[in-house]
Amino acid sequence: MYRHSAYSNGYAANKRDDGEAFSIYPHRLDMESKFIWNLHDLQEDEKADALPSNSFEPRTMHLHQRNRILKLLGLGCVLTFFGILVLHPSTRSHLPLLGVATPAAEHFEIETLRYYDLETVQGTSSGWKREERVLLCTPLRDAEEHLRMFFNHLRNFTYPHHLIDLAFLVSDSKDNTEGLLTQLLEELQADPDPKQPYGEISVIHKDFGQKVNQDVESRHGFAAQASRRKLMAQARNWLMYSALRPTHSWVYWRDADVETAPVTLIEDLMRHDKDVIVPSRTLLLR
Repeated sequence: MYRHSAYSNGYAANKRDDGEAFSIYPHRLDMESKFIWNLHDLQEDEKADALPSNSFEPRTMHLHQRNRILKLLGLGCVLTFFGILVLHPSTRSHLPLLGVATPAAEHFEIETLRYYDLETVQGTSSGWKREERVLLCTPLRDAEEHLRMFFNHLRNFTYPHHLIDLAFLVSDSKDNTEGLLTQLLEELQADPDPKQPYGEISVIHKDFGQKVNQDVESRHGFAAQASRRKLMAQARNWLMYSALRPTHSWVYWRDADVETAPVTLIEDLMRHDKDVIVPSRTLLLR
């Protein structure tokens, strides 16, 4: 019969004296001895120690899968964020609100300073898709009789109205141009149709000393052209420089007495993808 060998602490040795190989159950004989001596508690402890266990082995496969999923989710979020910035440049202006500073703006920490990145404001041939803002400028002088027709044209524009800012310059008028303009603007902005109201509206009053009458003979007479057009240029430049904002991609000049024009005129002009487009007037002689 095999003699049980043990250490001084009472546990069985891992290797037998006869030189045999190590046993995967080195305590089996020790357990049998304890069973013979009716040591049930020690027997149960030894059984628990003798059984192989994988409870402490790292689950490398599951950890790798989880890390891979987390990396893919993080990469997807980053790509989505930069995709929004590319497709919708207007969202870049909100980066400071999200706690993200643009490279140039991060150097400015003055509370009263406004920084505009004009790289994000560009005029393209499909401005309505990129939500490009348009400044519509209209100088007014004794234009009361034309204002209702003008506002009917405004209501019919197909370019998104909320992307169009209106700027009016009332100068040297003797009729009720300014009063009727205010009334029509209030009606337009209070329209229940959400597609009708326009963006920012500026009404500026400034006289330039224009003395030429508004009838056709006086306005288009050769003698009045030099002084009349000089004051017209001053008024138009003053209007544009007063109303132009860094957020505007286009400036559209529209006279109040224009009777017919396509409702898609703004989009049509954009499709030419030119910096400046001027009308060509042709006079047919019979």
